Amino acid sequence: MKELIIFDLDGTLIDSAPDLAQSINHMLSKLGKEGFAEDVIREWIGNGAQVLVKRALCGSKEYEDHPYFEKGLEIFLNHYEKNLVVKTRLYPEVEETLHRIKEDSKIAIATNKPHPFVKPILESFGLDIFDMVVGASDRVRKKPYGDMLLHICETLGIEPENTLMVGDSKNDILAAKEAGIPSCLATYGYFDDEVFKLYPDYVIKSFDEVLKIAHV
Repeated sequence: MKELIIFDLDGTLIDSAPDLAQSINHMLSKLGKEGFAEDVIREWIGNGAQVLVKRALCGSKEYEDHPYFEKGLEIFLNHYEKNLVVKTRLYPEVEETLHRIKEDSKIAIATNKPHPFVKPILESFGLDIFDMVVGASDRVRKKPYGDMLLHICETLGIEPENTLMVGDSKNDILAAKEAGIPSCLATYGYFDDEVFKLYPDYVIKSFDEVLKIAHV
């Protein structure tokens, strides 16, 4: 039995791409730039708001500093804050599975999303049930570093080897490896096939499969 399960948020518990895409395209429009299809923006999600904005401004997953970055980030965050859960949805089986896991284990979130946005999203779905939530503005290094995960383990008093990290991106798997925590890759989210090269300990195709792994 894993004593603690740590979850990524975007692409693991929620599909937030529609609302993120809307806010990104709003930002680009305000800056006089053309927007992008939602499917394109989906591929840019996973490294936090700053990287997402830089990728949008550069029009590519590969990004660099951009002269409009500060203004663009401000426009994006202001718009997104007002539109957090317009089209965002939970992935199938998330609510039921989280409640079942919580019967036997502690649950936490480690996300690169700005922390002020996380609580309203969770509350909107009635999921203010986590033992700990760590976001991008909590003064610990973001994933792919293992700091967030180790901070959660230390705070909750649970050893890394008795923990499981569940996420959909290479940042989640890399963070777990650095922290010495077994990793579980969710392939229904925003993941890229390249993540398989990192050899996650487990792979799931639907969220409810976490239940089996939690009891390993």
